[in-house]
Amino acid sequence: MTAPESTDPDDLLRELRLRDVRLAVRGGQLDYDAPADALDADLIAAMRRLKPVLLDRLRADGASAAPDGAAGPGHAAMPTSVGAGDGGGDDWSVLVTAPTSIGQARQYQITRETSFPQVLTVAFRLTLHGPLDVTALRRALADLTVRHAALRTRFADRDDGVWQQVLAPRPVPLPVRTVPVDELDRVVDEWASLPFALEREPAFRAVLFQPTDGPAGPPVGWHEFALAIHHGFVDGWSVQPMLDDLAEFYRAAVNGRPADLPPLPAEFVDFCRWEAEYLARPETRRMLREWVDELPAGTVPMRLPTDRPRVPVATDPGGVLHHTFPPDLVAAVTAYGVRRGATPYAVFTAAFVWLLHDLTGAPTVNLAASVANRTDPRYDRVVGVFAQAALLLVPVVGVTSFDELVRRTAGVTWQALARQAVPSVVQIAALGEAFTNFPCRVYFDLLDMADPVLHLTGLEPAPARDVVLAGSRGDLTWQLRPLPDGGMALLIEYAANLFDAGTVAGWLDRYQRLLRRLLAAPDAPLPRAGDAGVA
Repeated sequence: MTAPESTDPDDLLRELRLRDVRLAVRGGQLDYDAPADALDADLIAAMRRLKPVLLDRLRADGASAAPDGAAGPGHAAMPTSVGAGDGGGDDWSVLVTAPTSIGQARQYQITRETSFPQVLTVAFRLTLHGPLDVTALRRALADLTVRHAALRTRFADRDDGVWQQVLAPRPVPLPVRTVPVDELDRVVDEWASLPFALEREPAFRAVLFQPTDGPAGPPVGWHEFALAIHHGFVDGWSVQPMLDDLAEFYRAAVNGRPADLPPLPAEFVDFCRWEAEYLARPETRRMLREWVDELPAGTVPMRLPTDRPRVPVATDPGGVLHHTFPPDLVAAVTAYGVRRGATPYAVFTAAFVWLLHDLTGAPTVNLAASVANRTDPRYDRVVGVFAQAALLLVPVVGVTSFDELVRRTAGVTWQALARQAVPSVVQIAALGEAFTNFPCRVYFDLLDMADPVLHLTGLEPAPARDVVLAGSRGDLTWQLRPLPDGGMALLIEYAANLFDAGTVAGWLDRYQRLLRRLLAAPDAPLPRAGDAGVA
């Protein structure tokens, strides 16, 4: 029996020592410090499974376990806690200690509470074809973290709340691993799933995988380049600016010249300070009060029907379903929107609202949508987590046709965009106790930005492909993305503890047939469950 499969903590501790992994106790948490790629998903799972026993053993041994009682190569001494304005007891130099944004603090909290911390990892891979200069790429990564402070920032959990610490620049490790082609996807997923030591080091890492194909060795000119960043420091709108800057730094390193990039006009910590000031303004508070006052009396959260009882967990293992809406359906949505003066998002969302109303019977349907929240042009090219989840509360009582529902949904969406700088947790608090105890956990997004692409000098363009990791923060997330052929890709993430895959697939089938029917007769009475061609 291997160490990851064993129930004997001595087997696990022996394996961790062989891999030069150090463990330590921080309150009720089990922290670790490991060389790059020392831990895989099986060992992480074994550490979680044996966590109570390991904690007891470490406390009895003086709260740490390390090879020969000392840090190995590449290790930093592990702090029991992180203080403000210093290096937290390790060898990182702290340049700035600043407040986090509200969204950052919430994501840190979720990461500490969940059994699936990878749910908040933004990970993607890029296939590099061509003569890659690995040394230049390492230099470019280091220069990238100099430019974007969020990539060298960690959290500090203090008595007065969660703070962020911007650290002094240092080289970014870029290990090169040889992996058989048929194991590449699994290895990338395992690497991306490793949790970050959020209070000890920056939540940013990179790796190069060199695929092998038989005894001939690695194919010439093929590398898989993977990046992973905690969502507390990056959002989807940050990825293309980050890749553009990485490409320019790589070009500079290859050519032996300085990078041609203008200075950034602001840092992410500047946004965090601005957010605190914005939320304290009387006009911001007045806007929230007026929004709540305009909602129908007695508005409460909707509750989706579940296959199993709801349990109080921050996240669950999650399930994923992929689908593609055909080009003819997308074209029909676009044409209808043009005739009615509505965006495709409003049309897709209105049909989704009616499906949710039919499933729940809720007179007001509540869901959330991701918004960029980059209204200040100073932050256009800054890496950070600016994006917010804008709350959409759509009253459906009295709506008689799809035309009317689209108009109402569009109006609610525009109102939500006006509140996009207000974090969702603040909006939920303004809605009152009912929403605080049962926050919105249904998301509907249409990502109309181009897929990120990395353009390295001398190599083919490399589109960034998401690494979809286990875990679901919400009950149900639908994410639409336009395709080059005119179709629309749909990624559904759902809470597997609540829903069976067949249930979610049934909702998708019902939605697609509903959407076609609504587009065919947008002025007809809205169909109900049990109507032919819908249920």
